Amino acid sequence: SVLVTGVQTCALPICIAEFKTDIRDTGDAYVLEADLPGFKKDDINIELGDGSLTIRAERHNEAEEKGEGGYLRQERSYGSFSRSFSTEDVDVSAMQAKFNDGVLTLSMPKLTDRKSVV
Repeated sequence: SVLVTGVQTCALPICIAEFKTDIRDTGDAYVLEADLPGFKKDDINIELGDGSLTIRAERHNEAEEKGEGGYLRQERSYGSFSRSFSTEDVDVSAMQAKFNDGVLTLSMPKLTDRKSVV
């Protein structure tokens, strides 16, 4: 019960198809690592609801370059990326997240007693 959906939209000149994720089962928890190079912590949103976890990342980059002869070049890249994962056997109240060097790491402890969750 891992990947539910993946949605991606973008505008030229730069577009990545989706962000890559690795999910490990450590026995008592799942560890999800999402590669989000070029994103800032404030660009990333994590949402929980309806038995799923959704990671959203949005990029707004603008570059301006003035050259000789009055030439001006402007480039913009925008992208919105979203991946959703099932949390049906995860203790969402004990989840932890950190973002370091372009990698989002989520530690998601497994439920010890599935009947105790409403």
